[in-house]
Amino acid sequence: MARRFYTCIIVPDSSHRLHKLRIPQKAIHAFAVLGALSFLVAIALGFSYIHMMFKSSDYELIQAENTDLKIKTKDLQVSTTKLSTKLNDLESLSEKLTKIVENDPVFSQSKKLNVQPEGGSRVDVTTEQLIRNGDLYASLNLLRNRADDMEVRMNSLLPIVNQRVGTDAVTPNIWPLIGRIGSQFGSRPDPFESGSEMHRGLDIEAPKGTPVHAPAGGYVRIAQRETDYGNLIVIDHGNGLTTRYAHLNGFAVHAGQMVTKRQLIGWVGMTGRTTGPHLHYEVRLNEMPVNPRSYLVRGD
Repeated sequence: MARRFYTCIIVPDSSHRLHKLRIPQKAIHAFAVLGALSFLVAIALGFSYIHMMFKSSDYELIQAENTDLKIKTKDLQVSTTKLSTKLNDLESLSEKLTKIVENDPVFSQSKKLNVQPEGGSRVDVTTEQLIRNGDLYASLNLLRNRADDMEVRMNSLLPIVNQRVGTDAVTPNIWPLIGRIGSQFGSRPDPFESGSEMHRGLDIEAPKGTPVHAPAGGYVRIAQRETDYGNLIVIDHGNGLTTRYAHLNGFAVHAGQMVTKRQLIGWVGMTGRTTGPHLHYEVRLNEMPVNPRSYLVRGD
């Protein structure tokens, strides 16, 4: 079979002589195939380069996001640690407040906190979940539950504290003045006649003119002269509780007036049935005399 050729004729400008170039057909086909393959390879390399560029851009974006996430995670861990410390302090404060309120002498005359020693977890937690408590999200959930518990405890403690503040304001748990006790509550020898008598209060010795202050807030029912009591003030503190201040030298309040705790109400004197200057101080519950010391803080 004869070989086929392609003849290229070259005509130079400077010469009339023709040049002939004979190229085999197979070589033309080989060059065409090689060119097509080179074109396809170039296109493939171009797409691969563009794909790598996109992947590199995504990788850099992911790296930046990971770095930002690590910073935020670190900040969150620090915040979680601080929050946990604050919650520990609040829980300690709540326990101290509860003990203070329960041991307060004001509540010795009222109902104690009716709290049974009960507790436990509000949710069913597996051992595996307890092991994973070191995880940040698990710690956050734990802190959230502790915060909820603290909110419940504080909300239950708040009305008790408010009650304590309100009760303290109208409870005679401080002395109306400071002085030596000349005569205690109860049976005693009659200072004017032979025999004994029931002493319904405390006689607090003090110089004439010593200020007398209200040991609790209330409403002045009486501020006038009485036979044995002399100049007498009676303060109604509500709930059947009243206090009396006798043998006063003078009045700083009048009947119908509202007084607050520690307010000046009068001055020590020796009016009425008395052997010397002192304050006769009574506490009555539903008109029954009780020992004033039962309302005072222990040790006073």
